[in-house]
Amino acid sequence: MRSLLAVGVVLVGLTAACGTGDPPARRQAPSPGSPAVSPASPAAASASVRCDEGMDGAAAPPADFQVVGDAVALPTSDVRKAALQAAEAKMPDGSPGSYAKQGLLVRRGRHVELSVPESLTGRAWLVWGKPGSPGARVVADRCQGDKEWIIFPGGYLVRDMGCLPIRVRVDGGTVQEVLIGVGAPCPGQGPAPQI
Repeated sequence: MRSLLAVGVVLVGLTAACGTGDPPARRQAPSPGSPAVSPASPAAASASVRCDEGMDGAAAPPADFQVVGDAVALPTSDVRKAALQAAEAKMPDGSPGSYAKQGLLVRRGRHVELSVPESLTGRAWLVWGKPGSPGARVVADRCQGDKEWIIFPGGYLVRDMGCLPIRVRVDGGTVQEVLIGVGAPCPGQGPAPQI
């Protein structure tokens, strides 16, 4: 059976699909919804998610996710009306920041690379998998599953909430950039929902 953390990220209904299982009140990390990061475990430049770290899959992404490169689904500002909720968390160096819990959906059998721009090095990290190591770049490599889309638990770790650019490359192709509202909206989005 999956842990309570995995259950909390499973895409059931709009709330879970948006990864907004965290309460709107600010809380201190580490907690079950935050990545395990401490000053003794600095963020890696690159991290990989192992295929066995995926949770139950989905036949299709939720309506408020954008499919990028026909292989990765993200809650981008182009399709999501509100920013992701974010809670207090510790950065890899131990300083304060924020974490938005949001699963990553990857189409089975595809090689996907996600990264933050070099200008955000030391300010934003991607954290997917179990337990999930923060990295400026995360790779999922041709995982297989019973369903079309594999769901990896995790989210976005940022020093400052805002509109986070994410670069996506599928099967070694052209890099595409999308925007994710992490705790604060991107242009055209509303604020994170208050539940």
